[in-house]
Amino acid sequence: MSSSRLVMKFLSQQDMIAAGVTDMERCIDTMDEVFTLLGKGDYVMGGSTRNSHGQRIWFPKEPKFEGMPKGGPDQRFMSLPGYLGGRFKVCGNKWYGSNVNNPQKHGLPRSILTMTLNDAETASPLAVMEANILSGMRTGAVVGLSARYLAREDSETLGVIAAGPISKFSTSAIVKAVPSLKKVTVFDINKEASRIFCEEMGEQLNIDVTIVNRFEDAVIGQDIITSAISGDHTPLFKDEWLKEGSLLTLPGRANVEKNYLKEAYVVPDGWEMQKTYKIEGLMLPEDERTIPHIQLHSLVDSGEIRESDINDLGKIAAGLATIDKASDKRRYFISNGMILQDIGWAMVMYENAVEKGLGQDLVMWEQPYRV
Repeated sequence: MSSSRLVMKFLSQQDMIAAGVTDMERCIDTMDEVFTLLGKGDYVMGGSTRNSHGQRIWFPKEPKFEGMPKGGPDQRFMSLPGYLGGRFKVCGNKWYGSNVNNPQKHGLPRSILTMTLNDAETASPLAVMEANILSGMRTGAVVGLSARYLAREDSETLGVIAAGPISKFSTSAIVKAVPSLKKVTVFDINKEASRIFCEEMGEQLNIDVTIVNRFEDAVIGQDIITSAISGDHTPLFKDEWLKEGSLLTLPGRANVEKNYLKEAYVVPDGWEMQKTYKIEGLMLPEDERTIPHIQLHSLVDSGEIRESDINDLGKIAAGLATIDKASDKRRYFISNGMILQDIGWAMVMYENAVEKGLGQDLVMWEQPYRV
């Protein structure tokens, strides 16, 4: 007879670190598993299409009530639910709030995140955990995974746009995923951020890291480029700057020229999720409409890019699609984040925590009230 006592585990940031949340190599390998399941279809995300990125609280740009936050770039709350199959077979939800002004005004990270895991059959909560590091790690690991599958084998240089936390995670992952890399170049409008990035990444990764003073100098001639700009600025990566055979891998926003998109390998994290982004975006008032990679959708709608030529990273990981890694054709990877990534890494952390005896056990009940 099974016990009706319900206990879940709480994992603090220190518990997560002790459980191995900063192990980038294992995180990349876990993301490989996750994307293989995505490619095979063994997953469910939220929304009516089962492919929604998540549900967002959209604050109005001009609130009518005192105390209501004002909508703007990176001022949001979101809930990202999903189910991941394979060996994981677990449901999860990431809940977070984001405010681009947090670091300067409140001494807090831009985003503050928590993650919950639930048994997929009984719905019993397994764990609630701090998820800032977890989310940053999986974001970087996915960028690293894209480099594993898409970058040329002879890639030696990496250009980094923006020197914040996500670029640090992404740089760590790319360097681990592409052993041939010899040099990293970084650009940020904040020169102090570039200096800190250079010192930290150079020492941590044992690789040459150089600061440049112009955006384009971190792009021209680079074998791999990654950009994680936040706020309301979206940079343009000019076609003429992007080297033949190069990989532009994006955990953040970017604009590229039309001809680049038409000629490159276009690889989204999850194309069905990207299409759902468009469906949901069109439901918003026009002045609040946010549709990531709208240029790509427009080219697909016009027939200038065939949807059948777009193969997401899941299809490639699952062996259902391939690219010619030796080709001079350029590669464009777009990532908006998927709850499946968080669930996979969170489940590994939960299992590690149980094995190591980490965290606090929280008793929800000894006997449920009115079953």
